[in-house]
Formats: sequence, structure tokens, C-alpha cells
Amino acid sequence: MDKQRKITAAILVMLVILSVLTIVQISMKIDERKGKTLTFGVSQSGDGVAIVRIDGAIQMIGDSGPFGGPQGAEAVINKLDELGRDSSVKAIVLRINSPGGTVAATQEIYQKLMKLRKKGIILVASMGEVAASGGYYVAAACNHIVANFGTITGSIGVIAVSPNLKGLFKKLGIEMNVIKSGKYKDILSSHRDVTPAERALLQEMIDSSYNRFVKDVCAGRNLEESAVRPVADGRVLNGENALEHRLIDQIGTFEDSIIKAKELAKLPEDAPVFRKKYSPIEQMLEGLGNAYRGRELFTKALMPGTGSLEYRYLP
Repeated sequence: MDKQRKITAAILVMLVILSVLTIVQISMKIDERKGKTLTFGVSQSGDGVAIVRIDGAIQMIGDSGPFGGPQGAEAVINKLDELGRDSSVKAIVLRINSPGGTVAATQEIYQKLMKLRKKGIILVASMGEVAASGGYYVAAACNHIVANFGTITGSIGVIAVSPNLKGLFKKLGIEMNVIKSGKYKDILSSHRDVTPAERALLQEMIDSSYNRFVKDVCAGRNLEESAVRPVADGRVLNGENALEHRLIDQIGTFEDSIIKAKELAKLPEDAPVFRKKYSPIEQMLEGLGNAYRGRELFTKALMPGTGSLEYRYLP
């Protein structure tokens, strides 16, 4: 009898969970039709400022959300597309709290922001605790950058990492059998040294991506390369240092960023601010997802798989 009660209770709990998730999924679809925004403030024209957040490592993730929706850079780009089609959105505040990310994902967000900027939409970057490397790359596409005194930013550079475990493998008596189609197919393998030819190939790729990084920062910030190169050596800066080197425009808070966005877009002080609507369950699931993705990125940085290459904008 006790066993039957436990089974019945377990089934009931599962049904309740499924019901809640179904309701959340339906509400998400409804929110999607409405633009997934909440409006704060009152404006006669209805024109306002939208908030887009970039939290954690910037990477391409794809359809891996709890309900199959896009995550990571793809989700950010989709949101920017949506806002770009909304005639009531005159400015976007990009709230960035990221140490960097993969090269392709960061460049795609940068390019999308530049397209919105060319359309006349005002973009203001609001830096949180950290907006470094790829996080700064994204911010550079904005018309105006605001950071706190204590914000960690800069770290303009590109890095590719792979552990060399050859000594450990030898000590443990482990030998790798490698069958490959070309001499570079197992580049950065952890069981052997990098050859001079491989190092030269990787350096060429890193230098190319780095030069693109610097050029895009110069284009977004309207600066000469001679002004950017001296601090584009991977160093990190706080908000005050970044202001001195013209990497940002203003020391201020998230609220200051919204005020500046309204000012640049010539909106009234009471213009609405559009924010994405999150249900409590969405917040919980997204938090778990961010924690998992952060661990996954860290693991890949330390132990990339044989025959794979991941290089990223990280401090």
C-alpha cells in the first residue's frame, strides 16, 4: 500500500510540474507576440528605450533553451532584430556583464549592432562588473559607452589555449594513436608539443583576428589606430583608466545609461523603457543555464578536444 501511495504521489508531482511548465510555455508564446517587453513610464508618443542584456560568456549556443528557443549570441541577435523592426524603439541600452567569448559569436553581435546604428537607432552600452575582451568588442559598436569606476574592461586581444599533457601521458604510460587526413588536423592536441609550423599557422590566425578586433574598435569609437594600439595589448582597465584612454565616454550607472540614451535619441524624460518580461521559472532556468554554460566554456578552454580549435576573446 505504501509503495502504491508513493507511486501515486510521484505521478501527481510530475503532473503538477508539467502543468506549470506548460503554462509558462504558453505565457512565453503570448509574450513573444507582444514583443516580450514591459513598459515603464508614460510617453505621449509611445517611443522609448529598449534594454538588452548580455550576461556571461558570449558564445553561439543555438536551440538549447528549456523550451527549444535560441540561447547565447543567437538569442541576442534575434532580440536586436525584433527591436530593429519596432518603430517605437528609438534607442537601445546594452547592459553588458561579460568577460568575453568566442570570436564568431562576438563579431556577429558587433555587426548586428553596427547595422542598427546605421539605421539611426541610438545605442548606449552600460558596463556592469566586467565588460572585457569580447564584452568590450560588443560595447565598441555603441554610440556611447558608460562604465562604473570599478568596471573591469579593455583586454583587447585574442587568445588560443591548449594544455600540454605530454609529460603526464608519458608518466602514466599513455600513448595516442592518431590517424589524420592532413598534418594540421590534430593541431593543439594535448598529448604532444606544438610544432613550429603549427605555431606559425596559429599565430597568423590570431594576428588576423586581433587586427580585425582593433579595426572594429576604431570604427565603433571613431578613433585612430594610433590611439587604440598602445592599450590593445591585452591589459585590463577599470572605468577611470578606460575613460582616460577614450575607450569609454562616461563614468556612470545603469540608470545614467538610460538617461543618456533618451538624451541622444531626443526622447522626453518620461519616455518608456522596454524590458524583457521574465517569469520566476524562466529566471530560475536561465540562471541554471548560465551556470552550466560558464562551466562548459571554462572546461573547453582548459581541455579542448583533439583535432578541435577554440579561440576566443577572453582576458
